[in-house]
Amino acid sequence: MKRFKGVTLIEVLVAAGLFSMILTAILSFYIEAAAVSAKRDEQSERLRRFHLGLDKIEQELREGRVVQCGSRLITFLALGNPAEINGFPNLQRDPCQFIVTKGGVVRLQGEEQKLILPLRADETVYFGWVLHNPVSDAAPTGPEPINRRILMRASLILYGNGKRSDILFSRTLTLLRY
Repeated sequence: MKRFKGVTLIEVLVAAGLFSMILTAILSFYIEAAAVSAKRDEQSERLRRFHLGLDKIEQELREGRVVQCGSRLITFLALGNPAEINGFPNLQRDPCQFIVTKGGVVRLQGEEQKLILPLRADETVYFGWVLHNPVSDAAPTGPEPINRRILMRASLILYGNGKRSDILFSRTLTLLRY
């Protein structure tokens, strides 16, 4: 008498069920990892764009002289051509402005506009002064020294995230007073 070796229908169904559960778990981990990676790539791109724009803004502000700073506007005098006359900075007479608009941070001088930092619809930038009063241990012996450092904070803010803090990034720029 011959015995047939095989599997029953119940064994096939159990194996198929276990295989589908394992495959579902693996795919769910893969899909979650892809979503997290895409979100990190998007955030990294936003930070890179913010850094590049702030580097341009900081360079111009360091070379020029800040006149006024508000939360959405910075007025400054830019360097002219030539940059120096008799060892002193040659500042242009017409003031320049960095203005935060819906499209981004724009450099405005007269009629000329140049987009410095493009922004998305859910982003904005705020500027503000940081109070900086260095404390000296020595007793005051005369007139108070002039603080030549000015600290300004620029923040990239996201709207509509539903999170406790919508600030994506904040950076402090150190400028010198002439």
